[in-house]
Amino acid sequence: MQMTDEQRRTLRRKIREMMDRVPETAEITDPAERKAKMLELLTKYQLVVEEEDPNWPEDDEDGHGFSLGQFFDKITIKAEKKNDDDEEDDAKGNQSDKEIVWEDDNYIKPIRDVKTMDWDDTVFTDFGPLIVLVHNRYKRPQDNENARDQLVKAIEMFWEYNLPSPRCVAVDACAEPDLVKALNVSGFPEVLFTNAGKIVHRDKVVRSAEEWTRMMAFFYYKAARPPCLSEADGQGQEKVPLMS
Repeated sequence: MQMTDEQRRTLRRKIREMMDRVPETAEITDPAERKAKMLELLTKYQLVVEEEDPNWPEDDEDGHGFSLGQFFDKITIKAEKKNDDDEEDDAKGNQSDKEIVWEDDNYIKPIRDVKTMDWDDTVFTDFGPLIVLVHNRYKRPQDNENARDQLVKAIEMFWEYNLPSPRCVAVDACAEPDLVKALNVSGFPEVLFTNAGKIVHRDKVVRSAEEWTRMMAFFYYKAARPPCLSEADGQGQEKVPLMS
């Protein structure tokens, strides 16, 4: 099912109206205010931590008073075959710039995998639109994989038009059974549309990216109701469970 030009223009207009309601952040240009703000940040986030400080992090790996894991989800060392010249450089104290690979798994991903321990922070620190895909690798595996692929395409359709997309996370039913039970999910895959801490709709059908895009637009941006939804859909007020 393809959107008409009129439906596409309506969707983009609705999303832009939502974006216009967000106030712009003004840049601080006054030197005195900038200095005061800098001092405030230095007070909150110290650049130097004394080793005898009782608040010294226990997982400090580098002796700097902080762990690099605070800034990167994954830090890997890339193994490279050395030749004689490399060994001479090592002896002189020179190091290759290509040894450490920095990766941030949370950066610009259409769908982010979450665990039970991350659930409360994911849902309740931001009450904006959130889509939850609950999948099970052993029950209807092909449908589970297809559902994720179509959701990724749906999110990327928003990005193609420079429009903000809802957040989307995935829960592995095999690894997080307690969270799946709390969400009252029994069939897989299942897609939960949540907003403001409430589940507004449960979708147990694997749909195309186009259909899910139109559903997102309807639930979150006041677009027209897509044909795949009935009048009763979208009226759910079930609260999203706390896991702490």
